[in-house]
Amino acid sequence: MTRTKRVLLGLCSVVFGLMAFNVTGSQAEGTWLILVTPGGAVKTGVELPATLALEKDNGIFVLASEILHIEVFFLCTEIKAVNAKIFGTGAIGKGPGEERESKVLFSGCTTDLNGVPTPGCTPKDPTDGEGFIVTKFLHALAVLHELADRTKDDVVAVLPDAGETLATIVTGNACPVGNSVPVIGKLAVEDCENLALTHLVKHLVEPFEDLTELWTISKTEEHEAGLFGSAWAKLVGEHVDKQWSISGL
Repeated sequence: MTRTKRVLLGLCSVVFGLMAFNVTGSQAEGTWLILVTPGGAVKTGVELPATLALEKDNGIFVLASEILHIEVFFLCTEIKAVNAKIFGTGAIGKGPGEERESKVLFSGCTTDLNGVPTPGCTPKDPTDGEGFIVTKFLHALAVLHELADRTKDDVVAVLPDAGETLATIVTGNACPVGNSVPVIGKLAVEDCENLALTHLVKHLVEPFEDLTELWTISKTEEHEAGLFGSAWAKLVGEHVDKQWSISGL
């Protein structure tokens, strides 16, 4: 890991000695719970699917990597979940029976090369325009992961619907690191306040570093990448301000 990536380690994460992470073919474990009345009835995500939104925490979101021996930082100021619902046994996706077709949209994005702002590399999504990075279609599963001391930790695995590419960042023909930068690998997030099992209106989530493996361009040591930043996950629409959690993990 480069010096700059070490400097950017997560905002509120606690690093554990973890065993290998593999969710290929896995099913979600646990069930989303929604507190429909304060101190009253609880319904599951099976009974009451709910729309999930992301709201940025303080600071920015950073994807850091190295391409052609240039330190590359994609910096974004906003985050949004698109077409995302919690439902079923710990799934996030388009809706019940459709664990697929969610996206995460980053906006206010700029690019630094070797620590210098580089307007010629500003991300530009083909649909949403300049300053946007939009993921491929994704889905997510709440899973248990066994730590080195054999205790269990609850995380959410974020997976591409197809293949290994999470996003493709379009940077333009003038950018010295290439005009298209794929982000490859697997991502896990956690409630970094260890409150995933507690009914809350908002849960603070961030990448779970030791269960996340990311690269740009290719799965080689040079192109290892890190994603840094945190966001509040909450319910919106008809379930706005409802407390929610997950059970069974």
